[in-house]
Amino acid sequence: MKETKKKLLQETVTILKKLDRESLAIIRSNAEILRARDTLEEQKAG
Repeated sequence: MKETKKKLLQETVTILKKLDRESLAIIRSNAEILRARDTLEEQKAG
């Protein structure tokens, strides 16, 4: 993993640790949507 990505992940985790349960649920659902979008884009490209 590239150093820039590692740093970004560490910063993101630090921010997530400070969120409440409701905010984390929102973040999780948005992440699932982004993952599904990436999968669709990969299928279109492949």
